[in-house]
Amino acid sequence: MSLSYEEVEDMEGKFLPENVRYMVDSMSNYARNRFRLETVSADTASSGRVITVSLPEGSCLDMSSFRFHFDAKTTSVGAGADEVFGKLPQDAQTLIQRVEVNLNGVAVGGQGGTEWNTVYQMKKLGESSIDRASSVDRALSHGEIDGVDEIDDESLVVADWCGFLGAHERSTRFISTDLWGTFSVRITLAPNAVLVPKQKLVGLGEPFTGAGATNAEAISYSISNIFFTVDSVSLNEVYSKMLRSRLQEDTYLPLNYKEQYTFSLDNINTGSSTTRFSLSSGSIDKIYGVYRDSNYQSVGILPKQLEDASAGSGAFTANYLRFRSYDSSVKKAGTLRYNFSVNNTLMPQYSADKMDALADVNYLPNKVGMGAGGTLITSKASFHDGKFLCGQILNHPTQYGVGVKSGFNSRGINTMMTWSVKGQVLPPIDPTNTKIISAFVMLDCTSELRCGVGKSIAVIN
Repeated sequence: MSLSYEEVEDMEGKFLPENVRYMVDSMSNYARNRFRLETVSADTASSGRVITVSLPEGSCLDMSSFRFHFDAKTTSVGAGADEVFGKLPQDAQTLIQRVEVNLNGVAVGGQGGTEWNTVYQMKKLGESSIDRASSVDRALSHGEIDGVDEIDDESLVVADWCGFLGAHERSTRFISTDLWGTFSVRITLAPNAVLVPKQKLVGLGEPFTGAGATNAEAISYSISNIFFTVDSVSLNEVYSKMLRSRLQEDTYLPLNYKEQYTFSLDNINTGSSTTRFSLSSGSIDKIYGVYRDSNYQSVGILPKQLEDASAGSGAFTANYLRFRSYDSSVKKAGTLRYNFSVNNTLMPQYSADKMDALADVNYLPNKVGMGAGGTLITSKASFHDGKFLCGQILNHPTQYGVGVKSGFNSRGINTMMTWSVKGQVLPPIDPTNTKIISAFVMLDCTSELRCGVGKSIAVIN
């Protein structure tokens, strides 16, 4: 006869490891199915358009299975040797500018930030890995830019998200819409500036010739055959009774989820800058910061070739996602120094350099120790120009993840936060540099969603 967990723990203080315990169980009346969801809007869209979808009602949804399917097609401009082909950027997620989630008409995600695609890439640098990027991402969501002399026309799937839809950014994976209400998701498509230009018979990333630069400014994209999929599960009736009993006792069901807030500082033309930002939140977990040339919002700017392509992370990055340190040295800690501050408390307590920032890329997602997973950065050169990221952790890493709020609580106080950087060296003006840069800061927070009787919804930031 096997022992229950309670019986094992009561054996006179003696410990038995899990791998020697004879304990089994089963789930009765379990079933799973997948639904295809059509959009509320048209099934074709282009830059700036909004796509809306409603999730099934009266179901227990596996939110980690939510996927966005579509065909993406770019255009070409010009003729002969001057023809420029539009190429898709790395990651299908880059085509998404904003993701908003509404529950019974209440906004529960995507309200605090712009440039969802930039936020996704910032988090992906540390949270993803070379293995995943060179397999799942490359096959499913166009994880690598190609330099073939033709337009891109591909079927893509967005399966990875950040924010409320993120697989590991909610405390609860399965959500019963019969208690929580109706979910709807609004997706705004990114501007044409995310595309990568490729001139005919000219290597990808190499300078334009003839009328190539002018033609590159007119490339565009569109998506079609749009639909979404999500899995629904059927659990034992005991589960539904348990949730309703919890509602009667505690008056609401809680759910923690990640919310991102963004801030920017533009028109920086010197090697020193201070980005100031403030936020009222019950748990500010992490701060992320990147720099880009101010031309990242312009269409037709050449991509950057990275120096760690042999590791499987892709040979190029789109100009829109070209995060740069502007340090004075590539392979050494040069003149760049930075600090974050919260209410005049410096973090760290000394002037950090580029190597501090590089060492923190894996520390932010708690990938520590020799057995931990890797990141997308495999060289100092690519970190210097293409994948640069500064970060500061404010919460306590726990085994329960999003289920626990442990970050900085800024509610009820006048909080001022800054990201101060000095010692940067701006490159001279050329086709990919304007000598004017922009700072982009993202605050990763934990918010709480409460569902009460009658599907009443409240968000506690």
